[in-house]
Amino acid sequence: MTRHEALERLREATKELRDLTRRIAEGVDVRREELDRVAAEIIGAQRQLFGPRRRSPRGRGAQLLILAYLMDHVGEAVAGEELATVSGIQEWARRVRELRDEHGYEITELGGSLYRLESVTPDAERAGHWQLANSIRRRRGSATERIKAYLTARVGEVVTRDEIDYVAKIKEGSRRVRELRDEEGWPIDSNIDEPQLRPGEYRLVSTDPADFRDIRQRLYPEGLRERVFRRDGYRCHKCGRDREAALRAGDTRFYLELHHRKAVAEELDALSAGELNDESNLLTLCHADHLKETAALQARKRRDRRGEI
Repeated sequence: MTRHEALERLREATKELRDLTRRIAEGVDVRREELDRVAAEIIGAQRQLFGPRRRSPRGRGAQLLILAYLMDHVGEAVAGEELATVSGIQEWARRVRELRDEHGYEITELGGSLYRLESVTPDAERAGHWQLANSIRRRRGSATERIKAYLTARVGEVVTRDEIDYVAKIKEGSRRVRELRDEEGWPIDSNIDEPQLRPGEYRLVSTDPADFRDIRQRLYPEGLRERVFRRDGYRCHKCGRDREAALRAGDTRFYLELHHRKAVAEELDALSAGELNDESNLLTLCHADHLKETAALQARKRRDRRGEI
C-alpha cells in the first residue's frame, strides 16, 4: 500500500469516527463493535504510514509512555486496552505494577482491567520499601531467613502478604509467617489481633527476645482468639489499653494474648479441648500483663501446694 493509500485510509477512518461521535452525541444507538472497527482502521493506517513500532530509545520506554498517559488522565479510570495501545506492548500490566511497586506511584486497580492514577507525585516511602524487599530477595538462604530479615527491617510497620511472597520467592509466605509466630514465638500481629489490620497484613511488634510470645498461644485456634479479642474490645483486661492507647503512651511493644484463668504454662498441654477452649476461662491481656498474671498464678499455685503439704 502506498503512502497516498494509507493517508486515504486514515481520512476515511477519521470521517467515520466523526460520524460515530455525532451519532453518539445525538443519542443514536451505536454498537461498540462499530467503534472497535474504526479504531482498528486507524491503527492499521498508522502502521502503514510509520511501519512497525520501533524499540523506544533509552529513557522513552513503554513504562514511561504508560506513566505519561496515566498522568494525562490522573484521577480518571483508564482501561488496559488504552495502555496496551499507547505502550505498544502486551505486558502493560507488568509495567503498571512496576510503576506502583518500584517507583511508588499510587495506582488503584478498579477491576475489569481499569486503573486510576491517584497522584502525579510518587510515594518515596513505598518505593523505598520495594528497594529493601528487592535487596533482601536477592540474598542467599532460605525463604524463612529472608522473611525474618524483611520483617526485622520493617519492625513496627504493616507488611503485606504480597511483599512477604515476593521476598520469600514462594507463594506460601503467609504460612511461614504463622510458623514464625506459633513455633518460634515471634510477636507478629495479623487482622486476628488488630482490627485495624486487613486480611493479608502483618506487623512485627518487636525484635527483643523479651517480647516474644509464649509459644503455647498456638494451642488456641485463630477463630477462638478472634472471638475473645472481639468480646473484650481488643483491650487488655488488666491495664484497659488497646494498641492505639498504648502507642499514645509510647508503648510500641503492645500486643494481645489469651490468658487462661486456671491453667498456666505446661498445664495448658494437659487440658482437654473443652477445658482449653472454654471462653469463660479466657481473658484478653497484653503481653506484659500476661507475664505478670502468669507469674502471679504460678506463685499462688506454689503456695497452695505448700499449704497442702
